[in-house]
Amino acid sequence: MLLYAVAKFVAYAAWCFFGLYLFGARPSLGGALKFGAVRWLLGLAFGLFAAIGLGSVSAQSVATLYVSVYVPLRIIEWSIMVGLVARGASGPRTLIGSPRTWLWVLGGIAVSFASDLASPEGMAGRFCVGRCLC
Repeated sequence: MLLYAVAKFVAYAAWCFFGLYLFGARPSLGGALKFGAVRWLLGLAFGLFAAIGLGSVSAQSVATLYVSVYVPLRIIEWSIMVGLVARGASGPRTLIGSPRTWLWVLGGIAVSFASDLASPEGMAGRFCVGRCLC
């Protein structure tokens, strides 16, 4: 589980570093680590709510739940991060609805799903529904 948490944090920090660059802010390791930590904590909070809300999950519905629950949650999480990462750059108002913003959000969702492979369930070849750090 520790490997999973660290993998998520590193992946999120790396993607936030790219976001700082993409949105015209000065990318720095410190900034990327700060935003990576914020994103990790958002994922922990949303993941806990998802786990409580989902309860026990049948093996037949795991794949459907994984996509139908985590895609919307991750859209929300990465959209929150756009506002935080872009603040002080070109300004969040100019980013709303821009293709650059949506590509970064979609890339963040892909990073989130890819880093789920480091979860204990992912390493066993299963979906981690209700136990993921979003």
